[in-house]
Amino acid sequence: MPAVSSAAPAPQSGGKIILKFPEGIYGFEDVREFILLQEDESRVIWSLQAAEKPCPSLIVVDPFLVAPGYSPKVPAGDLRALGEPAVSELCFLAVAVLRRDLAETVVNLKSPIVINPRTRTGRQVILEDSDYPVRYRPFRDARQRG
Repeated sequence: MPAVSSAAPAPQSGGKIILKFPEGIYGFEDVREFILLQEDESRVIWSLQAAEKPCPSLIVVDPFLVAPGYSPKVPAGDLRALGEPAVSELCFLAVAVLRRDLAETVVNLKSPIVINPRTRTGRQVILEDSDYPVRYRPFRDARQRG
């Protein structure tokens, strides 16, 4: 799977990457357009901000960079809803909750946001046939591995 840095759609006029979510994102089903913004030089941390209003704004990360071995299997129905792209063409984002104590930061690997860069369409999917956690702690887990 490509990392966000290689798979993210190119900016549109004004330098913004505007994405359409026909069904919204869980908890924000009424918000159908988001702007994807790069938050750091390393292109690990991004934000998804509602295009038409100040909220919601979600911190998202490249799951392949924070979870070694991450290999999501996108359900067929979700691929159809995204226009049936090859999985290798998709961009994956994981919603994160950043904490002052980085060991307490959590990343949702169970329900990634999947984007078709060609159509700039996205949806949040649930990986039902996986054991990926909703509250993966990349920094705590990295300390335990190291």
